[in-house]
Amino acid sequence: MEPDRSRFDVRGDDDTDSEPDRWLAAGLLVLAAGVAGNSLLGPLAAGVVDYPLSETLVNQTIGLEAVSLAIVAPWSAAAAVLAFRGHREGPVAAVPAAAYAAYMFIQYVVGPQYLEYRPIVALHLGIFVLSGGVLLRAWNRISVDHLPVLSRRQELVFATVLLLLAGFTVSRYAPAFQGLGSGGAIPAEYGDDPSMYWSIFLLDLGVVVPVTLGAGWGLVRGAAWARKAVYGIVGWFALVPISVSAMSITMVLNDDPNVAVGNAVGLGVVALLFTAVAAWLYRPLLQS
Repeated sequence: MEPDRSRFDVRGDDDTDSEPDRWLAAGLLVLAAGVAGNSLLGPLAAGVVDYPLSETLVNQTIGLEAVSLAIVAPWSAAAAVLAFRGHREGPVAAVPAAAYAAYMFIQYVVGPQYLEYRPIVALHLGIFVLSGGVLLRAWNRISVDHLPVLSRRQELVFATVLLLLAGFTVSRYAPAFQGLGSGGAIPAEYGDDPSMYWSIFLLDLGVVVPVTLGAGWGLVRGAAWARKAVYGIVGWFALVPISVSAMSITMVLNDDPNVAVGNAVGLGVVALLFTAVAAWLYRPLLQS
């Protein structure tokens, strides 16, 4: 029986770095440029793109684009450098950034309820497709042998973490479950933008929660693929709450009619907590 460890083993079974992946590096650099460019074109900066969204959703878009520009684009660029140099951390770091972009740019395409064709939709579609390609490439390039070894206890700990992350996501929709049974309006902040609400509803409950629960179950069973998945999921859960917190902060700063200061504070605490969990998971990998 494998002895339990109080810490991660820093090395896996293979101490060597991976082969350089120039295709993954190039994809990540283009993704970084696309995410940053989109943020600069939108209401955060140049205002070239005028989204047909309510005041509340415009404020949320500003907060989202600030995080995309300041965190996600540099994250993607850093992952590109790691992949180009053949570091094992490159593909691992690529997964959360690509998953974040895929998640957000579905909403960019579906959420605004365009009644006419707009050139910006082509950019958003392109970024979505690219993020999917980068995600698949990065996933296939991650070698379990290059990841820190998890003891059985650590696998169960992170399975519990994934369960809690899924539970938190589901809890955000408690009013929706009640409404699905009895009727009722969607949240007021999405009253003028129902497509945005339902796109997030579908992604969170139809993709994020099942994937997170599935990875948790995989860790319980000791599946090798789940050791890969936990890095991407926890990394994604670090990036997205930061963006959601930034949305709420922007609403507070702009005196949004649907702002709730308590909600903004709570989301800020959640973002810090999820970031700490990601740092805890990633530290042994970055120390290797």
